[in-house]
Amino acid sequence: MIRLRGSPFETDHETPETMSPTVHALVRFWWIVAAGLVAAVLVAVALAAQQPSPLYTAIENVLVTSPSAPYLRTVPAATKAKPASSSTIQTDTQALVNAANLYPLLIQSESVAKLRDSLYGPSRGTLAVSALASSTNTYGVYHPSPLPVITVKASAHRPAAAQKLAVDTVKAFDVWIVKRQTASGIPAAQRISVDRLGVKMHSTGKRSYGLPLFAGLIVLLGFCGLAVVADRLRPRRDEPAEESAPARPHRHVA
Repeated sequence: MIRLRGSPFETDHETPETMSPTVHALVRFWWIVAAGLVAAVLVAVALAAQQPSPLYTAIENVLVTSPSAPYLRTVPAATKAKPASSSTIQTDTQALVNAANLYPLLIQSESVAKLRDSLYGPSRGTLAVSALASSTNTYGVYHPSPLPVITVKASAHRPAAAQKLAVDTVKAFDVWIVKRQTASGIPAAQRISVDRLGVKMHSTGKRSYGLPLFAGLIVLLGFCGLAVVADRLRPRRDEPAEESAPARPHRHVA
């Protein structure tokens, strides 16, 4: 039968005489070790909470094109003598490049954001739209892109939220531009359209739990050392012997 003594870990199978001095100190001052375990967990959780959350970025490239697909042919589309609203006419590729440099402002406009939220629900994250290969120098001079491609970057702390913001923004802008073209009476053959080229995901600032675990281990070892020091400063008294005193020898009278 197991008999408890000074701590919940001390039994007849592990007596102070059979345990090493370090284990004896930890068992004797087990409440210090338990307090150290709690402190180690608190320190590890606090350090883990202070680390920055990973940031996910969804990048979607959009091609600015037209029904005549000028970037898919070597010969311009033929022009009819009397073009109608449904006829195919030649598209100026420079007009598509100019549109690609202008559309980032429209994509980030408040009207497109409201349309996106009304069609697909609210989206969380930050949005950055620019023409591919465009740049701005240190003096603030903008250099337009020579390519009819727009880059939409959506960042959020969850990959699904970042992808939703990028995809919903492009889809909402496609709906918005078609409505504006229809309201302006632009023939279908003369309309500029946007084609999605796919979404790529990137992540930065991943969390590392190595430092919190290491700090928690150091705290726990410090409390264990405190228990050993306390055991050295306060030696344990031996329990009084429970055996009865030996009987006195009887003298024989001659």
